Amino acid sequence: MSRKKVDRFVIMREKEAATHLSPGLFPAGTQNEWTAQNRTLTFTAHPLNNGCALAVAGKEPRERISKEKRVFEQDEKVYICRMESVPDERLPFIYDSHAVFMSLQNIMKAAALDFEDTGTERFSVSINNILQMSTLYREAMLRQVRVLQEAERQTEFISMEIDVFQSMHAVWHLLEIIYLTTNTHGLNSSIVPHFMGWLNFNFPAPLAEEGQKIVDSSSTADALAANADLWPYLKKLALRGHVSILANMLERLAPSKLLSAAAARWARDIARVSRDMPLGSDEETAGSFNARWRQWNAELQNVATAIRNLISEDEGSTSNDAALESLYNIVDVMRGDVDAISIQGQIWQDIMGAVLLYNEPTAQVDRLPALVGVVVEQFQTSEFSVLDNALVALLNHDLPEFLVYCNQIESWLSAHLADIMDHISILGICRRVFAVDPREYYLLALGETYLSHENLWRVGLDYLGMTNTSAGVLVMEECVMRVPIESDRKAEQVLRMCDKYRLKRAKDRIHRQLGRQKWQRGRFGAAIRHFAYVNDQGSIGQICDQLWNEYLESGKLKYGPVIDGVVASGLRHERLQFLTRYRDFHVCYNAGDFVESGKILLSILLSEIAPPYAIPDLLVDTIPLLEGDTLVFSSEDTFELLRCAESLLRNPVLLSSADTASENIDKSELSIFNVACARNLARSFVAM
Repeated sequence: MSRKKVDRFVIMREKEAATHLSPGLFPAGTQNEWTAQNRTLTFTAHPLNNGCALAVAGKEPRERISKEKRVFEQDEKVYICRMESVPDERLPFIYDSHAVFMSLQNIMKAAALDFEDTGTERFSVSINNILQMSTLYREAMLRQVRVLQEAERQTEFISMEIDVFQSMHAVWHLLEIIYLTTNTHGLNSSIVPHFMGWLNFNFPAPLAEEGQKIVDSSSTADALAANADLWPYLKKLALRGHVSILANMLERLAPSKLLSAAAARWARDIARVSRDMPLGSDEETAGSFNARWRQWNAELQNVATAIRNLISEDEGSTSNDAALESLYNIVDVMRGDVDAISIQGQIWQDIMGAVLLYNEPTAQVDRLPALVGVVVEQFQTSEFSVLDNALVALLNHDLPEFLVYCNQIESWLSAHLADIMDHISILGICRRVFAVDPREYYLLALGETYLSHENLWRVGLDYLGMTNTSAGVLVMEECVMRVPIESDRKAEQVLRMCDKYRLKRAKDRIHRQLGRQKWQRGRFGAAIRHFAYVNDQGSIGQICDQLWNEYLESGKLKYGPVIDGVVASGLRHERLQFLTRYRDFHVCYNAGDFVESGKILLSILLSEIAPPYAIPDLLVDTIPLLEGDTLVFSSEDTFELLRCAESLLRNPVLLSSADTASENIDKSELSIFNVACARNLARSFVAM
């Protein structure tokens, strides 16, 4: 069979599915009438997922159409539509396989670190772990098949999903036995027993139910011999290598009086020879096994010759021995006659398995391309399914073409296969053939698909992050900034993903967005913390200004808990220090500790942490302390207060910057302040 070359990276699709609205926005069959009446659909796409907002509108403005043409008012309803790229039935499988995927990445990361530290070869370190992860992938596929098969309502969609997952398992299982199982130390390197196990598991024939039905309906040997389904079933047993079951059935059949003496005799002999079929083991050498196999095959040849001679003798008679001919067909298959195998095989996988089992029982992986070429050339490959093409490409070791066909089966399959192929170092040929790195491409495509699902955005980000590419980072940054954040828990999840993949630009923008949301909702402490992360001093200052203005308007200092929570987190900001110190001033003043409250107020003014517009209010706050019975300010303190007042009066910029919530010091307040300072100076001099 000629191998098809993939000279560029092309994802082939046999057909593109049309998109339909269900239910539609207008009655079926009225499309022409509907469009002729100046009606059309207008839509706006969702920025993140596959949804859009749809509405009915006029194709042209009313002013541009003739009055005779009937028009409709624009519909008032807006329809929110969404194309489900990931059906809900797949969610458990996606979660399970994602957990396996992340575990595999961690294993390979640890293996890479071990290689750097010890120099141990990466492949030998992690091959067993990769095989375990591959098995977990297959278990997830089989579990999904069982769930779908047990669904209460079996729809066409469920049936298609079962076919998809069974195809995925068949492909994955074959890759596993070719590149993982036969390379595991301690196992028989022959591909044959593993291939037969794969064949009988993924393409079961004959079915166990089929044999049980024959046995149940045939209580005696005569009834068994008379069963029309018996011989086709026995031939399938021989073709698939179920020699033990074949021997049991033949022994049960032999006593039948409906068989000729020759057929009964050879049925017993074939049963005996079948039981003697050599089986390989890890302890036996290839030479010893081949010697036993040649001896067993020679005995089969003798049986086949004897039966053929009997059939030739009966050719002239009027009655042919059908049972004897069927026995000959069985022996012919078991002795490895390719023509006989081809006649009995219904699918190419049947023929491939029988050729391997009976002709090359010790064949290794490198023999598969030659053998599959001989088998497939007997079929019309144009009629092959995508699964057939993928399996043939894999047996031919044509990995680029194999990946292309796998992507046609399911994008999940191509992404995870490319990943595991990279980990076992067989993806290099694909990188040389494809225009882009296949692992990166398929993981990016899969991750983008999951990002559009409201419950899979973290899974999608993990797939994008594991591409380890700048393209993946760019897509992650753009998408993570558009993830709807409905709660604080969701916000923490988004920010953790940003930390995990070092998306600093996205994290900064999310913090700003969350800060604005908290600010609008009156959660000033949370808003300040978000703005502090991105060092947005301006926004923090504006929030502090708002807290100060609310105090001035209400006369009640309510921001204490907000400030305490922010300061306790270790955040430092000039405006926060001002509000904290001013709150301390109020606490001391209300407690009657006027001396301490005066020290705090003076330190606020001298440290210049107060905003310019707050200075007039702070000076007014000193008046009760200056006029009180207790001497709070010394002469030096009083001179500092006067200097602050003088600086305020000499700086028109400070005066003009006062907010509407805090009016400038008027003449009367300034006079009272000056008189209070003069009296306090006199008292301080006397006290000295």
